[in-house]
Amino acid sequence: MMFFKPKFNTGCIPDPSDLRDLQYDDMVAGAPEVDWNTGYDVEKDLGLIVNIKDQNGSSSCVGQGWAYYIAILNAFETSFYDETSAKAFYSQIFLPGGGAYIREGGKLSVNWGAVSDLVVSSYDNHKPPSESFMRDISWKNARIDDIARMLQAKEYRVITAADNMNLFAMAIKNNHGVVGGLNGQNNNSWKTGEPKPPAKVEWAHCLYFGKFGIDELGKYIATPNSWGKRKKDALHPDGWQKLREDYFKSKFMFNPWTLVDKANYEMTDASRKVMNENEKKIVIEGEGRGRKGIVINSKLREIKKGREADACLYTLANNNLGITVSSQIFNELEKDNSF
Repeated sequence: MMFFKPKFNTGCIPDPSDLRDLQYDDMVAGAPEVDWNTGYDVEKDLGLIVNIKDQNGSSSCVGQGWAYYIAILNAFETSFYDETSAKAFYSQIFLPGGGAYIREGGKLSVNWGAVSDLVVSSYDNHKPPSESFMRDISWKNARIDDIARMLQAKEYRVITAADNMNLFAMAIKNNHGVVGGLNGQNNNSWKTGEPKPPAKVEWAHCLYFGKFGIDELGKYIATPNSWGKRKKDALHPDGWQKLREDYFKSKFMFNPWTLVDKANYEMTDASRKVMNENEKKIVIEGEGRGRKGIVINSKLREIKKGREADACLYTLANNNLGITVSSQIFNELEKDNSF
């Protein structure tokens, strides 16, 4: 198969900063380093082989990366691997010049969901897609929107320390994957299993990462990529490409996201009472991290750094009352993660 050269600077656009982003780093602060010798392999964990995607001439890598991830998460729940539609993602988030923000794929997976390739095909008459094919949104209707809700993710979190290889590995093991961006160059290394950091940045690309470990060349995280099948060899028997520490140390990784599949909320009577009696009021965690939130439509919208003033003005307009609760109750309250 001919190796596809992506359009420069179009496939993956760095996310603009947003103080509302939930951080994965906060969840695992103080956790020990992963066991690189044991490593993690999502295919072995699932007991199946993941089909390698081919985005062809499209700039749909963000859609492709999230499609890998959602299909894998669904396989852990159902024990059945069904390819998720990259087109359903990309056609809803692409930018006019091509490509997309990685954050928008995570947000879409939480707020809208995802659908199978059997519902919205990412292949044009069984062939790899063009850009115009991937942008087409004529498929979207209320019936498909209902289907998509069945694959809604729970929460998306950013790894702010994008050069921290251990955090990548931790998220891969704990959450079965990371979707993130990187800068690259057409230096022929991307035709192999060992991509090299660019001497000159020529493009940006989004990838799903689902494996990590250590071999005779050192530590690695691995990706199936979305540029079609590659040759296998002794060091890359699965056809996945390995990124080494040099890619992280040279800071060519950016905007990595992981999905936290939180347990369904089961509120106690005490938590339900807090929710029912504090609509449009502030709830403050009186211990632990001291988090704050506003109850709106019977869900808690957590107040992030930099948003406190806006929250105070909002509650002043709604009688300025609220409550302080324990960490346990704060954790139990159903959250609105779209805020």
